[in-house]
Amino acid sequence: MNSLRVFVSSAVFSFRAQFDWLNPSMWLTMKLVLSFSQMAFFVFVGLFSGGGADVISFIAIGNALQALSWNTVFSVIQITGHDKWDGTLPLVLATPASRLPLFVGRAMIHVLDGLVSVAISFFFAAFIFGVDFAQANALALAITVLLTAFTMAGFGLLIGGFSFHFRNPIVFANIFTFILLIFCGVNFPVEALPPLAQPVSYAFPLTYGINTARQAIKGASLLAISPILAEQMAVGTVSIAVGYLLFEAFERTARKTGKMEAL
Repeated sequence: MNSLRVFVSSAVFSFRAQFDWLNPSMWLTMKLVLSFSQMAFFVFVGLFSGGGADVISFIAIGNALQALSWNTVFSVIQITGHDKWDGTLPLVLATPASRLPLFVGRAMIHVLDGLVSVAISFFFAAFIFGVDFAQANALALAITVLLTAFTMAGFGLLIGGFSFHFRNPIVFANIFTFILLIFCGVNFPVEALPPLAQPVSYAFPLTYGINTARQAIKGASLLAISPILAEQMAVGTVSIAVGYLLFEAFERTARKTGKMEAL
């Protein structure tokens, strides 16, 4: 029960901390503007390059799922940055609370925030860009989006744990947010990448999520996409485990050297 309390309180305070600089109206504006502008940019690129309805649907769905990365990667890595630059990192390391629920809980609230981003993006995809959801398997799509949000939060924890070892973690947030656009099949199939680069795509949970979402929207059953979801879950779990080990390694180094913010 104590671990559950740490998990919940870490999640709540992590989200509330953002509103020191981001008020609710600005939060909603970012949700609407960022989701629409990114999707519109790539859809129009595909349209003006000669793509038809299938290309528009492919790009819109990919960007709808990619919207998760702003919450589950960028925001989770920002937790690391805020800890270092706001002076709260020593307090985090000084607390006697169990490290695992503390580490994971701070990222999980962004799963819920990410689901809002996807819902808004699907709205734009359907009512502005004409993506057909008539044949969609609602259960398969809902589970795909939820699992993608969870596993991408795990990936955010991995990069966040890695970022603890550097002075400015926000640099990594920017780098990996845009790397996902290249490798995860957001705007073009993974198969269009050079053969040597294609295996890299499957190190990111988002690749599996975008693939299964497109299948679910075409009507694929949960059973049909379950093998891909299982692979996605495995990649996400490994990400959380490796991120936690990196966090523990940072804590040991910080206690040994006395360096935290400047490490």
